[in-house]
Amino acid sequence: MLKGLIICFVVLFAQLAVLKVIDARLYNAQDVRQVVSTVTTPHKEDEEDDSEAPRV
Repeated sequence: MLKGLIICFVVLFAQLAVLKVIDARLYNAQDVRQVVSTVTTPHKEDEEDDSEAPRV
């Protein structure tokens, strides 16, 4: 029984370590995407009347 409990804890901590690595990689990838997505493109100047409400 003690051997099974030790194996259970070893597997648990191994899973937590793997998930921590995956989480760190995904978090860093998300930061890169946010930096890339903040680049804005210039607005096209339309020859429409300015009295219209802006489109959303």
